[in-house]
Amino acid sequence: MNSQIVVQNICFIRADPDRPIYYYCAAAPSISVIDGNQPAVQLQIFRNSSQPATVYYAMLSLQTQLASSYEAAQAAAAASPEMPRDAILMPLQAIACSATLDIPGFVAGQTNKTSLSDQQNCYLLAKLPPEADIALLASLMATPATAPIAISYKIDYLQQLPPATFELEARWDQVYQFLQESFGFNLLIFSVDIEETSSRLISEKVVTIKVRDTDPDGHFAQAAAELTQILISEFFTPVFADVPQQAKPKPGFYLQRLSVEDIDQRRLSGKLSETTVVKRSLYPQALFAELVAGTDYQADRVIGQSDLQDDFFAHREVRVHLLSDEWDANVQLVTVRLRYGKDNKQFTFRKDDTGPKTFRSPSITDPKTGKMLWPVEYDFTVYLNQAVGGVRSVNSGPLPTELNDVYLDIESLYGRYDFVIKAASQFDWRWYQSVLVTLRCRHMKLPASSLSKSFQISETSQQHNYPVMLPNPDLYLFEVTKEYSCAANSPHIPAVLSEPTSQDVYLFSSLYHQRVLTLSADMDWQQVEMVLVSASYAYLPGDDDILQQVFQFTESDAAPQRFSADQIDPQRLSVDLEIWFTYQPGRQGDKPEYVQTSTVQDDIDIANLN
Repeated sequence: MNSQIVVQNICFIRADPDRPIYYYCAAAPSISVIDGNQPAVQLQIFRNSSQPATVYYAMLSLQTQLASSYEAAQAAAAASPEMPRDAILMPLQAIACSATLDIPGFVAGQTNKTSLSDQQNCYLLAKLPPEADIALLASLMATPATAPIAISYKIDYLQQLPPATFELEARWDQVYQFLQESFGFNLLIFSVDIEETSSRLISEKVVTIKVRDTDPDGHFAQAAAELTQILISEFFTPVFADVPQQAKPKPGFYLQRLSVEDIDQRRLSGKLSETTVVKRSLYPQALFAELVAGTDYQADRVIGQSDLQDDFFAHREVRVHLLSDEWDANVQLVTVRLRYGKDNKQFTFRKDDTGPKTFRSPSITDPKTGKMLWPVEYDFTVYLNQAVGGVRSVNSGPLPTELNDVYLDIESLYGRYDFVIKAASQFDWRWYQSVLVTLRCRHMKLPASSLSKSFQISETSQQHNYPVMLPNPDLYLFEVTKEYSCAANSPHIPAVLSEPTSQDVYLFSSLYHQRVLTLSADMDWQQVEMVLVSASYAYLPGDDDILQQVFQFTESDAAPQRFSADQIDPQRLSVDLEIWFTYQPGRQGDKPEYVQTSTVQDDIDIANLN
């Protein structure tokens, strides 16, 4: 299922094939604004204070976001003829998100994790060395339309798929090797290339189609389309790059360098006869002119010059900032450790101490060139007040930088999920008196780090919200168990359903096909006072597998009534009826008090049996 609708810069993703539930997200990134409407972008050129013509390097920094809101999504949905009027709109919950800054022809793409909040904020920096044509980039940035700068987001999210008509089976390490041999790592690839490769993978049996009782080739086109989604999501990263004879950089993909040893822990394809939750990805992208559109962009404010004294290079200095001042209630502190040569220093951020920290160390020079070595390695750790599934801290892993400023995005290490457990508006509470819902967040690598919580859904309590913070949310799988308890006088089967889930858990009362029999009693109420009808349906051959419901008809309640029972076997149609007649005093005559009958019809008039 790959149903996306884009309207008014809002992308809608169909979350469920049977219900009008849609996730929404910004269809393209935008630049953050400061001081009113000033775009958060800066090109800072560093040059020799005594020889201004000598440029040491330049720094380009941008703050980007995926700006969307429920109100904007409502307006966009109302404007689209493709969106149903009763659509339920939910913000897209990312399990992982990154943004790449591309400046084709100047520096290689720079990729950073983004926050996992609704706006996916990201601070992107690129260092341009002296050999890059810094003056050319500055002149191009004077007019946004000519600046070869682009931003590509990659958002990973979970999508629930219905039971599939086919499965894709593969050893994904062999698929990855096939992609390496086909593309390599430095070739700009377009989506049409990946589509053709998906067809080859299936044709050459590297990926096989598993079906039941049908010809697999009949699913070839649909399977190739699903495989294309899987390949792009798991193995490629979005980029902008120069293309010969094209005036502007073009969007495409590069094959990622990655390890596939853990990839089989998450299901990638839909599964036969079973609800499945898979990982999918979205790629909002924009060129520089689109990023700054609508802002008060002024080149003389964006492009600046800084003169450096010779003693600047005597020390390697890095300022460490928190990207956001927002502090989650469960975060106790954040530590950052920086390493430069043999120098190793640690700094701590707390809720009441979020200001920048400065790492300073005597510079190290390359013995061959005599030039200063810039790389500094750092990592940061978020410590929690209360453990989440046994996890009390989460670490970023080692990160390199050649920049003078580092921004720690602590929100990139955890996700705030808001699970919604809700009964559908058409839920028939005459069938089930309650549903016990147990939500489990299972860590793929650390089973002991899993957590669960249960909720009782009933006619008087039809919705619960469960906000939870999850460290490393891309390592969690979500599962739900629904225990249905039947209402009194209800011809339905107590059920326990266990299935994967996304953040939205909707409950429906129709769990099976229904055997429906409409009962009417067009009686002469001058003679008959009341009619009781017991309807019994054997949904399985056993004597204990009987579903039963009792109905009452009187003159004041003579409208037809419906017997609706769970029908597991579509061949079993017979409904047994026991009928008791109560007559007005002295009006029975030779009429029966009790009648038994069976029917395979869809409606019956009890009056015909009296």
